[in-house]
Amino acid sequence: MKKKIGMAAAIMLLAGMLTACGKDKSYLSGIKASDYVTLGEYKGITVTAQEPSVDEAAIDSYIEYLLAMSAQKVEVTDRDIVENGDVVNIDYTGYRDGEAFDGGADTGADLTIGSGQFIPGFEEGLIGKKAGETVSLDLTFPEDYKNTEMAGAAVTFEVKINSISVMEPPELTDEFVQTLQIEECATVEEFRAYVTELFEEDALAAYNESIARDITQTVMANCIFKDPPKEMIDRYVTVLTDSMTAKATASNMNLNTYMQTYYMMDAESYMQVFREDAATMAKQFIMFQAISDAEGLNPSKEELSKAMEERVEAFNYTSLEEFQENVSEDQFYEYYMPDVVMDYLIENAVIQEKTE
Repeated sequence: MKKKIGMAAAIMLLAGMLTACGKDKSYLSGIKASDYVTLGEYKGITVTAQEPSVDEAAIDSYIEYLLAMSAQKVEVTDRDIVENGDVVNIDYTGYRDGEAFDGGADTGADLTIGSGQFIPGFEEGLIGKKAGETVSLDLTFPEDYKNTEMAGAAVTFEVKINSISVMEPPELTDEFVQTLQIEECATVEEFRAYVTELFEEDALAAYNESIARDITQTVMANCIFKDPPKEMIDRYVTVLTDSMTAKATASNMNLNTYMQTYYMMDAESYMQVFREDAATMAKQFIMFQAISDAEGLNPSKEELSKAMEERVEAFNYTSLEEFQENVSEDQFYEYYMPDVVMDYLIENAVIQEKTE
């Protein structure tokens, strides 16, 4: 079974094209949408969605995470035994066949026990030992160790435990909130309200995305399509390839390795899926344009200019002029028009609340 790459909201990739492609010709250049789709029912579509809500426990967990990120190292004074999770300050030297080996020694190094920073057995061997104690650890480097000269080697580490510390998060106080430098957020009460609003925005966005996805799928199922123009599909294939290549690069991989690692696909397989998804994207766009034509929703030049101005910062431009220099009106139209149509479809849909 082919593994899908998650193109349920594929049309949203149009946003990436605004920064990736520069001033390119229109996707619908020289074609009429109604020549490629016969619209079915698209008004009064019934969808079911769970009303957005915010989990107080999730808010608490997020705040605890922020506090943990600001934790400070505090030396332990009520015990001298190393425990899992402690930060130990150590001096160590590694020996192979009785000789110290390169890269196997350090002094005053902080090590969090349980972090997996050292080879197996090193951190575990310090648990239960005392501050001030020197420990001898007989260990073996993993067979697949990145330094092939040490892979599988039997070694001995002499480790002196200088001190034991723990990472302690700060208390949630007005003073801590102020260190975050969040505008108009100076107290704990204001900070919690700020975090709650963030969660509410995320919940609402997920709710709206769910509705938009279900409406799009239903409306597409009601349509009869002809094959989109090959050039249009080819361009969407390029968008998908560029998008996945960027993700691969961010993971320090090439596209082939990334797709094999995360999707178990070779080049032939993923290019076939890209092309199938590109055809879906093209059909979606043609469908939106046909509805826009039928309902007189095509935005005017003035509306496009205003919408572009509202999105200058979102697309990482410093001014409207810079945005317009890099993105043509036609290209921005192709990003903006589906939003206008989706708003219309949602306004004319029947939204039912999903029961638990």
